[in-house]
Amino acid sequence: MANSLLTGISGLRGHQSMLEVIGNNLANLNTIGFKSARVMFADLLYEGSRAATSSAGQSAGSVNPLQVGTGSKVANVDRLFSQGNLEQTGERLDVAIEGNGFLVTRSGNNTFYTRSGALGIDEQGFLVDPSNGSFIQRFGIVGETNPTSPSFQVPGDTRIRVPFGAAIPGTPTTQITLTGNLPANSNGPQAQLVTSEALTTGVAQTNADATTLLVDLNPAPWADGDVISFFGRDSDGEPIPQTGNTFTVTATSTLGDLRDAVAAVLPVSTVSIVNGQIRIEANDTGPSTLSFEMVGGTGVKFTQIVEGKDATLITGTLPVYDPQGLERSLSYQLEKQPDESWTLSFSLPDNSDQFLDNVVEGIRFGLDGSLLQVAGTGAGDPNIEVLFAGAQATQAISISFATDDGAVTLSEVGSTSSLNVDIDGFIPGEISDVAISRDGTIEAIGSNSVKFPLAQLAIASFRNNDGLLSAGNNVYRSSLASGSAEIGSALSGDRGAILSRQLEGSNVDLALEFTKLIVAQRGFSANARTITVTDEVLGELTNIIR
Repeated sequence: MANSLLTGISGLRGHQSMLEVIGNNLANLNTIGFKSARVMFADLLYEGSRAATSSAGQSAGSVNPLQVGTGSKVANVDRLFSQGNLEQTGERLDVAIEGNGFLVTRSGNNTFYTRSGALGIDEQGFLVDPSNGSFIQRFGIVGETNPTSPSFQVPGDTRIRVPFGAAIPGTPTTQITLTGNLPANSNGPQAQLVTSEALTTGVAQTNADATTLLVDLNPAPWADGDVISFFGRDSDGEPIPQTGNTFTVTATSTLGDLRDAVAAVLPVSTVSIVNGQIRIEANDTGPSTLSFEMVGGTGVKFTQIVEGKDATLITGTLPVYDPQGLERSLSYQLEKQPDESWTLSFSLPDNSDQFLDNVVEGIRFGLDGSLLQVAGTGAGDPNIEVLFAGAQATQAISISFATDDGAVTLSEVGSTSSLNVDIDGFIPGEISDVAISRDGTIEAIGSNSVKFPLAQLAIASFRNNDGLLSAGNNVYRSSLASGSAEIGSALSGDRGAILSRQLEGSNVDLALEFTKLIVAQRGFSANARTITVTDEVLGELTNIIR
């Protein structure tokens, strides 16, 4: 009979623990990053009143054991590491972990792990958990000595320094990167060209040349004594003068003589004989008024073969930074060449500045529009050199057409120009803000708009999260059951992503906890009833002798 009392007491104790766990869950309903727990029960030892026996052949069957239980116990209190609700806070140092993993903190010689990402800065500029003062730890060498950006982390010190207001020294420009697209229908510079019909001589009608007599042309457009008049305009827009615009054919006149007469009335054009044709080409490229006509004899027709065009130009300006951290303005121009290549040139608006090398030549594209090569050498290679006014030495700037990973980003396709020009370097400034990426990289944002990596959050993962020891203050400690922490960066291994300006709330399910609270209450009441009934039975038993 006494066993029933002890059994009821074990049930009371177990359900009391369940009420305590539920109460703790409800108490931490609004605790950042809190993980709820659940109680798992197990039965205790059994008192055997009869042993089990096997069958005795055909005379008797087997006998089942007769066991009476002695109560229950709390077998385990499990942590439920399901994702809590994510809440936007807008605070620049708030972070939440979406998925598996823990922030790593350190206080003295003790290392802790937490899901609470409400971080702050102490008086020395270190990132801390302001609720307990422990230092947030970083991973890797991000933010340590770096030749291309400021560095604020000390090698060997895993604390994260976020020095708001710290000076960012200016950095001179060393590279200009061109990305985007150049139009495939662009054209190089073209001079206007007017040519005559082909003039031939002899029975075989071979092409005439400068020594061919005009009267020997076959078919013959002129005879001895014919007067040829010239009409039209030169490439500068001037009409052919009305005086001196004639040529009289004689028995000794050659095609070369006629060429020279035409050249005399078109002084800013070049007149030549090529394959029997009189070619008149403007000396300058671009749109032209050049036109020509001969009148006299049976005549020779002149036709415009090539229309004069300017080269396609793509221009722009960009800032560059000199060794003193001053911003300078630099103009650039991409010009299509007659051989279908492009030439990139730079200029400076300030006459006190001077270029030692300002041209990149031989930028060529393949039939599919992809960049083939930059063939310029020497002064035309992919580097420029400038001496800014007041500078002690020249500044070399390399011109790149590829990203840092080597991917070519400049093409020549379609008819649209979408050229982007990026530079490195920046003017002096100070750290005014930070941004935290999904992989935990903390980027400093300067008042000069420059961004650079400051550090990377260390994220811990465990083989068995349920084996962690709760240490209060929203932190855990590793144990033999959890295994050692595996430290890495977010988004690596099985570690989740970092969400900036958000916090993870408690994963306590209020409706579920209230339901379990009722269950725990009923369980406690039922076990109390067991004790009450046993007491009444014992009372009846003692009353038998009265």
